[in-house]
Parts: sequence; C-alpha cells; structure tokens
Amino acid sequence: MYSKIAFSNVKKSIRDYTIYFLTLTFGICLFYMFNSVQAQQAVLKLNASQKSMMHLMSVIINGISVFVAIILGFLIVYANQFLMKRRHQEMGIYLLLGMEKRQVSKILLIETLLIGVLALIAGLVAGVFLSQGLAMLTAKMFAVQMKEFKFVFSQTAFIQTILYFAIIFIIVMIFNGITISKYKLINLLNSAKKNQKTRLKNPILSVILFLISIGILGIAYHLIQKNQMLAVDNDFKISVLLGVAGTFLFFFSLSGFLLELAKRSKKFYYNGLNMFVLRQINSKITTTFVSMSMLCLMLFLAISAFATGSGLASSVKTDLEDMTKFDCTFYGLSEKGYQEEQQQKFIKKLDDLGLTIKKDAKEILPITIYQNGTFRKCRYKMEPLLKGREKYSDYTKDYVKKLYETPLTFAKLSEYNKIRKAIGEKELTLKSDEYILNCDYGNLIPIMEKAASDKQKLTLDGKTYKMKYGLQKDTYMVTAAKTDMGTVILNDEIIQSLKIDYSTLYLNLNWKGNAQKVSRKYTEYLKQMIINSKMPNSPYSAIISKEEVYEQSTGLSTIITYIAIYIGLVFLITCAAVLALQQLSENADNIEKYKLLSKIGTSQKMINHAIKAQIILYFCLPLSLALVHSYVGIKTAKILISTLGQINITQAAVQSLILVIVIYIGYMIATYLGSKSMLKEK
Repeated sequence: MYSKIAFSNVKKSIRDYTIYFLTLTFGICLFYMFNSVQAQQAVLKLNASQKSMMHLMSVIINGISVFVAIILGFLIVYANQFLMKRRHQEMGIYLLLGMEKRQVSKILLIETLLIGVLALIAGLVAGVFLSQGLAMLTAKMFAVQMKEFKFVFSQTAFIQTILYFAIIFIIVMIFNGITISKYKLINLLNSAKKNQKTRLKNPILSVILFLISIGILGIAYHLIQKNQMLAVDNDFKISVLLGVAGTFLFFFSLSGFLLELAKRSKKFYYNGLNMFVLRQINSKITTTFVSMSMLCLMLFLAISAFATGSGLASSVKTDLEDMTKFDCTFYGLSEKGYQEEQQQKFIKKLDDLGLTIKKDAKEILPITIYQNGTFRKCRYKMEPLLKGREKYSDYTKDYVKKLYETPLTFAKLSEYNKIRKAIGEKELTLKSDEYILNCDYGNLIPIMEKAASDKQKLTLDGKTYKMKYGLQKDTYMVTAAKTDMGTVILNDEIIQSLKIDYSTLYLNLNWKGNAQKVSRKYTEYLKQMIINSKMPNSPYSAIISKEEVYEQSTGLSTIITYIAIYIGLVFLITCAAVLALQQLSENADNIEKYKLLSKIGTSQKMINHAIKAQIILYFCLPLSLALVHSYVGIKTAKILISTLGQINITQAAVQSLILVIVIYIGYMIATYLGSKSMLKEK
C-alpha cells in the first residue's frame, strides 16, 4: 500500500521533482565522468611520463570527488527539505486520517529511494556514454592518438558513484525520518498560513548597514590586491574574513535597501505590480540571506575556477619554444664555482656506464649561473636594477621592494655566447667595465627593460660597470618555466674575481639522429641511476628533456582544465538548483496571493510578468556580487598565474561568463515554467 501511495505521489508531483531530478542526474553524470579518467588509458597511446600524469590527475580528481560528494550531499538534503515543505499539508492530512508518523516516514523513504534510483540510473547511463567523448578530449589535450575507438567502462568509477550517492540518500532518509518525528499536526495543517519573520524592520538601519557592507568589501578588495595572492599573510587572511563578513552583511541589508531605494521613485514603485514584486523579493531575501550569501560565495568560486583554471591551463603551454631550445639539459647545484674538470669527470662517468655522450651529442653547451649568498644575506643584490622602477611591474610597490634583497646572479660571457650561437643569435662583446643584463621572468621584464633603457650602472666590489645593449630575454636551458629574474653577464676574468658561494650548473645537449629517442634513453637510465645512488659525487642531480617539458605542459594543462571544469560545474549547478528550488517553493507558498491578485482584476499576463521579474531578480542578485568578487579575484590571480607564462585572462573570463549565463538562463526558464504550471493547476 505504501509503495502504491509513494509511486502515485511521485507521478503526481513529477513537475515539482523535475529540477531536483535533472540536477541530481547531472551531478551523478559528472561524478562518474571525471572519476573514469584513469580507465581512459586503455584507449590512449601514452608513454611512461604521460601515464604518470594521468595517474596524478586521477588521484587529484578522486580527492576532489570527496569534496564534490559533500557539496552534492548538502544540495540533495537542502532540496529535499524544500520538497518536504511543499507537502506539509499533505503529510498533515495523512496523520489526520490515522497514519502514524513512521508510516508517513516510510512513504517518503520509498519516494526518496525511487527518485534516487531513477536519477542514479539516468546519471550513470549518461556518464558512461559522455565519458567516451571525454576520452577523445583527453587524447586531444595530451596530444596523443587513440589506439582504437573502444567503448570504455570504468568499474571503479561505477562502484564509487553508487557508493557515494547511496550514502548520501541514506543520510537523506534518516534526516527525513528525524524531521517528521518532530512535526506537530497543527503546524503541518497551518504551514501555509505562517508569516515570515522580518529580521531588519528599520529602513534607515538597512541603508546604513548596506553602506557599511560596501565599505567592508572595499577594504577586502584593497587588501587582496595589495597581497596579490603571493603569500598567506595577515593581509590575505583579513581580506578573506572581511570578504565573507561583507557578503553576509550585504545580503542581510540588501532587501531593505532596495525597497527604500525603490520607494524614492514613486512612479516606478507604483507602476504595475512593481510594489508587489519588490515586497516579495524583500520578504524572501530577509529570510534567506544566509543561503544567498553562501550561494554568492559558491558562484564566485565557480566563476573563478572556470576563468583562472582555463587561463592557467593555457599559460602553461605558452613560451614552450623558448623553454626548449635544446634537446636535453642536466641540472646541478654546487657550493663552489663550476670547474671544467667536473664536466669532464661526469662525461667519463657516463662513458663508463656505456652512455657515450660525446658520440651521441652534436653539441655540448655548459653554462654556470653564479650567486653570492641567499635572500637578504647576499653581497650583490638586485636593488640597483629595481629601485625607483616599481611602477613598471604588475607587482605592488611593497612587493618589488622586498625583491631588493634578492641575490644577483652572474654568467660568463664565453659560455653565454656559445648558448646564443647555438640558438642562432648574434654573439655579444664586452669591455672590462661593461655588462649585459638578461631576464626572462614575465613580471619583472618591464622593470628590467626600463633599467636597460636607463643604462643602469652596477657597482661590484668597488668597481662600476655600465650596461651595454638592451635587455636580453634568453632562456639558456631546457626548463618547464621561465625563472631568470635577472642575470648579469660579465667577462670571464671578472667572474673569476667575484666572491661566489653558490652556482647552478647546466649542461645543455643537442643530439645527433633521433633526438627524442636518445633523450628518452638518457633520461630513463640516468634517473634510475641517480635514484639508486649509482652516480656518487656527480655534479648533476637532475635531467630534463624537451620531450618531457612538452609532455608535462600538456599533462598539467589537462589536469588544471579538468579540475576547473569539475569544480566549476558542480558549484554552478548547485547554486542554480538551490535558487530554482527556493523560488519554486516561494511561488507555491504564495499561490493564494496570486489568486487574490487575479480576483481584484489583475491580468494573467501581469501576474506572469511579476513571476518572471521575481525569478530574474532573485537569480541575478547573488550573481551580480559574485561577478564583482570574481573580477577582483581574477584580476589579482592574473599576476600570480603570469609567472608561468602569458595569459589571455579576458578571453578566459568571457568564456566562463558565457557558460555561467547559459546554465543560469536554463534554470531560470525551468523555474519560470514550473511556477506558471503550479499556478495554472491551482
């Protein structure tokens, strides 16, 4: 009997469940798709490095999935409470007819189970099929071919999805049972007659608090722009706290502020049903300002994740040609200056291991970068190059001042010229009192260019050197990121006279024949030898090839893109679904008010317009503040991201905004149609 009632209720309330069901299905579909990434290896031609990146991506996504499951769990519990609220009178009638609370709870349990099972089946089916497209996207992003088109099914992701959502629905069922046990019959039957409490009745106080919230948010924006997300310091922590507090205060005072503002224009306020719409919005925001604040912050995170994620993914793939001008580079750190015999000993050691580097290499190009001391404890500092030029960088003035204490690095002209010749650049010359400045670090290039145009002089150990040529932007090793903040190139004999404590050794190689094959042989063999400590006293402790940089770049780009899409979509659909359910619940509670409007002669067209206006306003209010938060956050994050490469943040932000608007409009249309349908039924 209970099953029959439950099935009948679901069939009767199918329109009420539509948004809930579709959101749930979409969430399950996303959950399966992204957790099935590891299984895609079966159809992709990946090498060891790419498989490692795929495994890393799978581990990260699995970790994020726990967080995503919690978010979706809150959404399901929250949505379920709204659906239960709509049925208070129905449950009251069940109790009035003699049913016990446990029997009513049983009916709801069966309904929840039915909706959950249907959504789980639909979501898994959609996820399994859409994940095939994700495999093709993965192949494109990793720049690899598919072995063959093969239907991929991830048993692990399938079981994981069922397990996570089974736990969520069990929690929902328990929650429903506890909630029903606390209900009183009189409250259920009169639930539609309850008035909402107005927390802030004084309109003047609303305006004052609203202005205070704007001030708090302004301070938060100032602090985060000052911090630039470069350190988790007091400015960063205070900015986050003020941002959250300002957001809550904004929505707490917003309804009263809007109402007071609208009243100032009587022509607008008394036009059509504007007064009714504004009063409805005022009533709703007043009672749901906490959830609206949370939704605003989630929208901010979703938009920021989309924009910065896609922007960061594109930035790690820029400048690859500059960073891979050689086939391979050995790295090493020494406490002493570089000595040529160390290089010869290293080459001999490789010969002893059967790796004939001189025979395999077309060019062997060593370069050593010298440094005296560490940050704040160095003899030669970057201060002369930076001081007075802070405004030319995206960094704040205070942050550039901190870089004054960064050690200057040096290189020999002879080694630098060999590198330039190998990459097809003109060799440079210096007199005994001249130097060349090299920098490839994006955020400092404008400052260094200004220093070069000013012909900035440097004083080292009492001797003054003049800058020759303009700023050079060479990257003199194979690297995954440009990191040269400023290297001074001097004649060899001057370098020998400087007091040097540390040096970074680079041995660049260009191979004969198949460079990719030779690089892979050396890379795999030497990494294993270093791990097994079979190369003691070697001046080089790491090796990186051109192939690895490209693979790591595409792999990192894919990981960032997938994480951004995963988190962004989950947050976005969660926010849109909650807003939709809140509006549907609100309109269901206000059916009597719409009937009254109809009785006093209001046309159906005007009523529909009022419903539409409420939905648009209610959806757009949290989105508007989220967009402001996102603008500040993305603009600030751009500086941090740009250290990895060039980024077109405008394009990334526009793409994200389009996606947000499309999903938002979809939910608004569904909410409007659902509200009209409820009103028509009544």
